[in-house]
Amino acid sequence: MNKKIPLGATIALIIISVALTISVTMVIAMRQFNSKVSDVGKRQVMFEYITDIDKAVRQHYAGAIDEEKLREALTKGYIDGIGDPYASYYTAAQYRVQVDRMAGKKTGLGLQVTLSSDEQLKIAEVDKNSAAERAGVLQGDVITALDGTPVYPSDYDRVTQQLAGASKIIVTVQRGDQSTAFELSPSPYTTNSVEGRMIDTTGYIRISEFNDLTLDQFKSVYAGLEEQGAQQYIFDLRGNTGGQLSTASGVIEYLMPRGVYAHRTDSAGTVTDLTDADSYQMDKASVTLVNQSTAGEAELFAGVLQEFGKTVVVGTQTAGRGLTQEYFSISSDGSAVRLSVAKLSLITGGEFEGGGITPNMVVGMTEEQERDFAFLTDAQDPQLQGALTAVKQPLPTTTTAAATTAATEPVSTEPAPTEENTSSEQ
Repeated sequence: MNKKIPLGATIALIIISVALTISVTMVIAMRQFNSKVSDVGKRQVMFEYITDIDKAVRQHYAGAIDEEKLREALTKGYIDGIGDPYASYYTAAQYRVQVDRMAGKKTGLGLQVTLSSDEQLKIAEVDKNSAAERAGVLQGDVITALDGTPVYPSDYDRVTQQLAGASKIIVTVQRGDQSTAFELSPSPYTTNSVEGRMIDTTGYIRISEFNDLTLDQFKSVYAGLEEQGAQQYIFDLRGNTGGQLSTASGVIEYLMPRGVYAHRTDSAGTVTDLTDADSYQMDKASVTLVNQSTAGEAELFAGVLQEFGKTVVVGTQTAGRGLTQEYFSISSDGSAVRLSVAKLSLITGGEFEGGGITPNMVVGMTEEQERDFAFLTDAQDPQLQGALTAVKQPLPTTTTAAATTAATEPVSTEPAPTEENTSSEQ
């Protein structure tokens, strides 16, 4: 027999429920209010302190103040003081360069210079579509003079600065027994962040960064290697310092099965699942090459594929930048700040900020190999040789190579049940 609850008791319960809800809401609101008041108070103290300093300087400093330089220094100091190791301030001109870079565009000579192990100023890389490529500059050329003035290995810093700042420059290089001079001027060009080729039956894909053009370039290169009969893949992310999270996610999702593959936690503590809804996934064995310069979104790529058994990671411990950054423009003058806005974490491995991704097979390089990285042949590259060995085996194994030590616990290659060297670019 059902008992009827008296009307008075029902009304009382409703009133109590409403009261509790209001109380909880008020407590939360008061906490937020107190926090904001505290923040406002702290900011007021800080602004008063800066005002006192500014007052003392303007009343007593005997020199002239460059207002633009002072404002830039104050902004940089503020960003340096917030404790974000990846935060930066960019002038309007510097921010325009970053915007272009994210869009896959650059303006410059299109060459990278390195000081090789044999103490020569060598061209480490020539960008496709750039002024340097169009002029005929080649990787491995040795720079001997700029604008007719001889340069030497000890001039490395000056050479890189001169190349970066020149509106027009004559670069003289030594190529074998021949000396050639190239007149170069900076020009805009579209970058190529993905390159691929066949190594025997293995498709080799190098991803240098994740910009707006990377995903389409990756799909094109991958499809081309498939047509050439690639039986397995090597993804080379050495020196890849990350880039756009949306682009890196797109490449990951092209290779992964459907489902959640990682998490993003913002400054408010809100967790967002990174989810693959793409029907395509890679069905072949792969190895991902990493080193100490592999960072951010590139680490996410390696960590996700490793965790799901889609790749074997070969190389050295990665940089450990598990925070993702965004740019925020300052409308008053076109400058911008770059801030860390969220943490990235793997499904089971958790956050990799400060720790990085541990390779299945640790293969290092000697100091000489690091300095000459751009000039190593396939046979001279111990990490690539380790990858070529590992990609044809069902499980990673402990190997010994030049500067190689140990291997970590192997990761299954079966699908989950659920869905650097010193160089300067000009």
